[in-house]
Amino acid sequence: MRAPRRFRQFLAVSAFLLSCAAQAATTSPAGSSLFERRQLNPDTTLRSSSLWLLSTTGARELTPTVAGTYDSAGSWSPHGTLIAFQRGTRGAGTRIRYDVFAMDRQGAHVRQLTRGMGSFETPVWGPASKIAYVTKLSQHDCLSLVDSAGNRRHDLFCAPSPARLARPQWSKDGRSLFVAGGYYSGQLSPIWHGLAWKVDASTGAATPLVDVVMDEERALSIAPDGTHGVFADVVPNEMTLVDFATGETTSLGTGYAPAWSKDGKRIAYTGEVYEFDPGLLYYNPLYVMDADGSNVRRVTRARVDNLAYTVADWSDDGIHVLANVRTYADVSLTNPRYALRWIDVDSRALVALPAGYADPGAWSSH
Repeated sequence: MRAPRRFRQFLAVSAFLLSCAAQAATTSPAGSSLFERRQLNPDTTLRSSSLWLLSTTGARELTPTVAGTYDSAGSWSPHGTLIAFQRGTRGAGTRIRYDVFAMDRQGAHVRQLTRGMGSFETPVWGPASKIAYVTKLSQHDCLSLVDSAGNRRHDLFCAPSPARLARPQWSKDGRSLFVAGGYYSGQLSPIWHGLAWKVDASTGAATPLVDVVMDEERALSIAPDGTHGVFADVVPNEMTLVDFATGETTSLGTGYAPAWSKDGKRIAYTGEVYEFDPGLLYYNPLYVMDADGSNVRRVTRARVDNLAYTVADWSDDGIHVLANVRTYADVSLTNPRYALRWIDVDSRALVALPAGYADPGAWSSH
C-alpha cells in the first residue's frame, strides 16, 4: 500500500534536511549577509518584513518587525560598515510606497535618505557615499543618486515613457551604472520591448545597450563588465544570452533567475526537473554554467516536490553562492517558506542557514 502524499512529502523533506546537515561540515564562507524575514497575514498576503544580519556568529535582527512596514533590498557600502535599504509602507489601496534608508551594520543610526512624490526603490551602494536607486513616478521611472547623508539627491537618467526600470548595478570602476528596463506595446497582441542602458555616473549621459522585441516580459541580468546580458522569465522558460556590441543572441536552454559571478566567468541559474517514477515529482535545482553557456552542471542534489533554489549573490572568489530555498507550508502551494543556504558550486557542499530571504547584493566579504 502506497504511503499518503503528505507522509511521502514529510519523508522527502526529512531526507533533504539530513542531507543538508551532512553537507554542512564544509567551512562556512567568510563575510556577512543581509536577509529579510517576512510575516504573512492569515490570507497569505504580506504583513511585514524586517532586515537581519547573518555572520559567522549567527543571525541578528537589524530592523524591528512592525505590521505594515516592509524593509528589504539591503545593500552594503564598499567597506561593509553601512547598509542602504528600502522601507515600504502601504498607503491608500494595496500599493506599497518605498523610501531609501541607511543605517550602520548594528542596525543603529537609521536615517531616511529620500522624500517626496514617487516610490524610491532598490538602492545599490556605489563608490564612496553614492547610492543609486530607481525613482518610480506615475508616468516614468528615473535612475537617481543620493549620498549617505541624504544630500545631493538628483535624477541621473529618466527612461522614456512608458519604460520601467529594474534594479541598477554599478560598473567595477564606479564610473557608470547599468540599468535594464522595458515596456509593453500594442493592444490586441502586446509585445515586450527589452531595454538596457549604460549611464555615466557623473553626467547622466546614457548609451543604449540593447533594444529587443519579445513575445512577453523578460528580466535582463547584466554581466559585471556590461558587455552581455541574459534575458529570462520569472519561471522556467528559454533563457537568451545577448552580446550588446553585436546584438547576437544565443539560447542558454530552459531556466530562470540567472546570476552572474562577480568576475563574469560563470552564471548560476534555476532549472527544472520532472520525475515520473514512482509518481510525479517536480522541483527546481540550482545549476551553474560558463558565461558562454557551456559546461552546464547541476549543483544541488535535493529531490523534493516543489522545492526551488534561486541565487541571491556570489562570493568574491566565484566559488560560493548565497541561495534562497523555497518550500511550501501547505499542499495548495499558497504559503511559501524561505530559508538560506551557502553552496560551493564546485564541490556541491552545502551549509544550511536560518529561515529568511536574501536579495541581490546581500553578501559582503567584510
